[in-house]
Amino acid sequence: MRAVAVVVLLLALTGLSGCGRDDTDRIVADFEKRAEDARDQARERAQAARERLAERVREALDRIRRSVPQASAGDEPPQTAGRTETTQIEGFLTDVLQSVDSYWTRTLAASGVAEPRVGYLWVPPGRIVSTGCGVAADESAAFYCPSDDTIYVAQELAADLWRGVSRGFPGERAGYGHAVGDFGVAYVVAHEYAHNVQAELGLYSSSPRTGAKPFELQADCMAGLWSNSVYREGKIQPGDVEEAMSTAAAAGDFDYNNAQHHGTPQERQEAWLLGYRSGEPSICQRYTPA
Repeated sequence: MRAVAVVVLLLALTGLSGCGRDDTDRIVADFEKRAEDARDQARERAQAARERLAERVREALDRIRRSVPQASAGDEPPQTAGRTETTQIEGFLTDVLQSVDSYWTRTLAASGVAEPRVGYLWVPPGRIVSTGCGVAADESAAFYCPSDDTIYVAQELAADLWRGVSRGFPGERAGYGHAVGDFGVAYVVAHEYAHNVQAELGLYSSSPRTGAKPFELQADCMAGLWSNSVYREGKIQPGDVEEAMSTAAAAGDFDYNNAQHHGTPQERQEAWLLGYRSGEPSICQRYTPA
């Protein structure tokens, strides 16, 4: 198409010797207008193609959501104090962490990589602690700090998430997803543990041009890998997949211009699903920070 346009332009310019200046300007202006119209049409076709692709992705995710059983309303809500019953949140967080740790220990050992090690602190209600990352962990804390190699999750946040009453997630505030359920809590723990695995594999030594997003999506994918291992053990309960996907969407954000942008709700769901459906650790390499 570009070659044809060049030929047309050359033919037009060849005939300019017998034309006046006004004719020359008119011919050039007419050619430039046709070229701009062609570019506009190309942009419109590309935008339409992107919109069709986005719609197909949304339809596929909707089909997956509809095929997953609804979350059970009979789960007993956990407490936020110490562990005396199995439903209390501190013990549940520890159980999840041990399961995730066991999965990554087996997985890394199979690749000849040393056993992962990480500290953790389930922050009690009303307590504020200083961390190696220079921030305070309070009732909304849920993060991994590479400086002190510790996972911090507030018991109050985890209990609120389990009950579905937490409203602090950015995607949920924008109308996407709902952070809820025991497997929603498990998703958060598995995601933060994945950041520890990234650190142990040396990925944190890189500084991607794209900011935090590739780290976060890869951690979502790795959380999906652990969830796949739970499925293969026959321990996935009705509603678990739905809870993880809904919480992943709630954790997304649209702060594109912020270096700490974690990915949109849809991107975070897709990353978790990629790991969950595959169960192959190599699949998460596609998010390796560049």
